[in-house]
Amino acid sequence: MADENKIGQDSESKFRYRLGKWLLSRDECVFMNVIEQNRNDKAIRQHLIGSVTNWVNKKEELVTQETVSEMCEFIKSENEALYFHLMEKCALKGISVGEGLFEALSMCKCEEAITNPQCEITDDESDV
Repeated sequence: MADENKIGQDSESKFRYRLGKWLLSRDECVFMNVIEQNRNDKAIRQHLIGSVTNWVNKKEELVTQETVSEMCEFIKSENEALYFHLMEKCALKGISVGEGLFEALSMCKCEEAITNPQCEITDDESDV
């Protein structure tokens, strides 16, 4: 029984270390907040679950959510592999899907369009 408890503690310590290292590389304030929560005898995994639950349930502007959902559904219907790759990349980069879509759409700058044929707008409405 003691060995199982030690394994659980080791697993928690490794998880806490990796999470802390990742958070510190992104934002020192968030890192300090999570570490402070952990000092209050709350397991870091419980804190993670609670934080994600709060974030997922947070009310946001529906227009934005509906627009992003609509774009995602379109991408998924056209190319399911691309859709799952988008979800994976956003998760790995630590950004929202909306931010990922915006980043994808804003990759080409106006100056690049002149020298990069892939950035050129081919719609007939491009003159507008």
